[in-house]
Amino acid sequence: MRYGLCMAGNGEETGAGGAGAGWLDHVRERLTAKVEEAVQAVCETPTPTTVAEAEKLARAAGVIARAAKAVDALKSRPERKTEEDEMGGEHFDPEEDERLRAELCAHHERLDRILEEKRAEAAERARAKAGNAPLPDRQTPD
Repeated sequence: MRYGLCMAGNGEETGAGGAGAGWLDHVRERLTAKVEEAVQAVCETPTPTTVAEAEKLARAAGVIARAAKAVDALKSRPERKTEEDEMGGEHFDPEEDERLRAELCAHHERLDRILEEKRAEAAERARAKAGNAPLPDRQTPD
């Protein structure tokens, strides 16, 4: 058994494909129908005339929206690709790869500069604390 196959929701019973996916699709279809009924009921509600009615309608719409999002999350995920599947058929744009590489290098260099600055500041503080040198922002008497 591969590590992680059934760990952290990666198993068949969670919709990753296989026999469990059919059952999950059936559940999703039934719940989708119920969410659609709720949407229809809210849409047919007369226009609210009071603030309390408006708030009640807004809460109902929010609950339905969250339910719809949760039901949509139950969609079957495609079966995992193997290394061999990933080797063929996919096209990578060399220009996009180069742009991303340059972006990553620039970000890396920026982080390196920040890290060096922080290390230098820490070293200066350590020297000042040890009494070897004043902090740079302090002025020494003439």
